[in-house]
Amino acid sequence: MTTVDDEVAALVTAAQRGDRAALDRLVARHLPLVYDLVGRALGRREDTDDVVQETMLRAVRKLPALRQPASFRPWLTAIAVRQVGTHQERQAGVHQQAALLDEAAGRPDPGADLEDVTAVRLALSGQRREVAEATRWLDPGDRALLALWWQEVAGRMTRAEIAETLGVSVAHCGVRIQRMRTELDLARGVVGALSAEPRCPELTALVTGWEAEPSPLWRKRVARHVRSCRRCAAVAGNRVPAERLLAGLPALAVPAGFAEATLAKVVAVGTAGAAPATGAIAAATKIIAAHPLAAAVAAIAAATAITVPIVRQPNPERPRTNTAPPAAPPAAAPSTAASPAPSTTTSSAPSTTTSPPVSAGPAGIVALGRLSLAWINGGYLTAGDGTEQAAVTGVGTSSSGSSRRRATFIAVAGLADPACVSFRTLDGRYLRHYELRERTSAPEDTAVFRGDATYCPKPGVDAGTVMLQSANYPDFYLRWTGSQLGIGYVKDTREFRTASSFRIRPPLAAD
Repeated sequence: MTTVDDEVAALVTAAQRGDRAALDRLVARHLPLVYDLVGRALGRREDTDDVVQETMLRAVRKLPALRQPASFRPWLTAIAVRQVGTHQERQAGVHQQAALLDEAAGRPDPGADLEDVTAVRLALSGQRREVAEATRWLDPGDRALLALWWQEVAGRMTRAEIAETLGVSVAHCGVRIQRMRTELDLARGVVGALSAEPRCPELTALVTGWEAEPSPLWRKRVARHVRSCRRCAAVAGNRVPAERLLAGLPALAVPAGFAEATLAKVVAVGTAGAAPATGAIAAATKIIAAHPLAAAVAAIAAATAITVPIVRQPNPERPRTNTAPPAAPPAAAPSTAASPAPSTTTSSAPSTTTSPPVSAGPAGIVALGRLSLAWINGGYLTAGDGTEQAAVTGVGTSSSGSSRRRATFIAVAGLADPACVSFRTLDGRYLRHYELRERTSAPEDTAVFRGDATYCPKPGVDAGTVMLQSANYPDFYLRWTGSQLGIGYVKDTREFRTASSFRIRPPLAAD
């Protein structure tokens, strides 16, 4: 069992014993997963909101009867899938909107349908738009299964959890997913042939009288033609596999007002007779509404960023030592300890005063002062040359002075949490995440910026290495994929820990 699973099981057990704060955290932590799962299966905002609220209410009512706290996530998603099926049965014959694929950019319009947000504001690429349209041709059961598989591709659920959700073996689950993928590829071929310019004359004649609404009958007719027509088959070929299009895409946005209402309802159900935990609800809602990442990525699912509270505010009473827990064995998962309660203290704009040089600290410690961050597999974390983007580059001691300066940072007490650390460039910018990617930006006097620019050291994959946990998204860690530097959702694998591990080195630039 992973650290995240242990935390969830502990929250479930505490909530079953009547701990209201634990219930608050449990609901806030898993609401994004349910919203993303249901939203991708149904599509329309109104349908999604209703089914998500009903799912969470049922889960809270049934929580005391859950015998295995560690199975909470698949148990919850099973309830969500059943509620989706019930809703689809009620809506039989009513047009269902497409499951959506959206880019990690821009703020969703809280008043718009999810499909409108995706198509109009996020401008999907051609094949992603095609997949979004193809989902409308799937049967309801396959749409729900696609939503689950999406969570697996994105790294937010495992195949075993999906199997447990469906109540089947892992092997049977694999067969069902493969069948669904076959139907999805078939539907992509149908969409491609119908949208071709110019369209095949034979296909045009075939669909005469079709009212342009997806249906099983027309899917079979068009698919049969595509298979037998060289022209249409050529259009349908050479497609990027669906899993590559789905991987890494953000979760659907949980509307701020909806999150607050849902949290209030389910907490009230789970704590009958007790006052609702409005502070926790307000904390989750505030961050969902305010943060650019939360608006675009919207609380990435499966025990993700929206724990309560999400952003850790400064607490002047905490010590200014920036240490990680004692180094763990290489196989240990990174810590995802809950954030302390937020303070209302407002800090001033980040200082740009240069700190004196220091040498690298011992394993698991980031000492304040000038340093360089070496990725475990080679290269140094480097600020962009004339851009805000940051990356791991091959800069070294023999590189030019300007390159070495861009790979040198000043570690200061965390802007959002003095027990953590922030990294300032020599020209006064700060390393921060923005829409999952790392950049160096001029300081801003906002809580969002301070949270984005604060990282909490944790033990790395090997002795002498550290992982840098996002202070305001504690289930996300700074990592280098080989091509992009950003924060990624923690996975209990050596591969992830390696990609997220850095060594604290003496500064490449001494002046």
